[in-house]
Amino acid sequence: MWQCPLCPHSLETSGNSWTCENNHTFDVAKAGYVNLLPVQFKKSLQPGDDKAMLQARREFHARGSYAPLMHAMSELLLSHIPAEAPVTLFDAGCGEGAYLRHVDTALQEANHDVHACGSDIAKVAVEMASKQARHHQYVVASSHQLPVRDNSVTAMLQVFAPGKDSEYARVLSEQGVLLTVDPGPEHLIELKRAVYDTPKRHEAPASYTDALRCVDEQQVNFNLTLQDPAHADALLAMTPYTWKLQPARRTALREELTQVTASFCIRLWTPDTHLQGVRDAG
Repeated sequence: MWQCPLCPHSLETSGNSWTCENNHTFDVAKAGYVNLLPVQFKKSLQPGDDKAMLQARREFHARGSYAPLMHAMSELLLSHIPAEAPVTLFDAGCGEGAYLRHVDTALQEANHDVHACGSDIAKVAVEMASKQARHHQYVVASSHQLPVRDNSVTAMLQVFAPGKDSEYARVLSEQGVLLTVDPGPEHLIELKRAVYDTPKRHEAPASYTDALRCVDEQQVNFNLTLQDPAHADALLAMTPYTWKLQPARRTALREELTQVTASFCIRLWTPDTHLQGVRDAG
């Protein structure tokens, strides 16, 4: 499913290196991932989330904090994938891999043969993800220029990650689906009130794009109890709100913040050409 980021040819993935027919070669790192983000494509020295934020996210997810969200994601995908069909599952902007691992497990438990893989622009994120799931394939890459062949992905995840709709549509197979997760209106409103004088609620994401059409949608809302100050600190550290806080205020919030609202909008998308084919057939 992988293609060379320097030319449009497929990558052969045998051994400790991936090579295309133009002899562009990319080595498999010790942790098991492959860097498919050439230096000339980087816009900064260390793009993506930093190590501290990713470690906080790993700690937060290790506590099962967003388990209801992950369960809803898996159920929505399962409702749109043919029973027991093989699945190429790809997470664009995978972070440290928690969502991909959960969805992969759920699909396998439903008797799907799953090939799970993911990408992130942050090298440290991909390294963390790869160490947690050696049986997955991970690459360093931008979601705006995916090193993935056309029509090669059955199910794609995009959770709180920037990307390019036309790229998602390009790599999805004929019956492929994209699952996106965006914050709901009240998501972490308690934290936002602690950071901003006049906190704004999240705006609803658009239900259509030039390349994709929404075919299903769910709202997931629950109250998240923060078990101890370390749990609260992990939440603070994994969000951009932490940059707005003075050290003393952050320390205080570790003790004060005991419950937050978790609110999500989950949507399932298909490339617009799929819908056009349905309309033509009708």
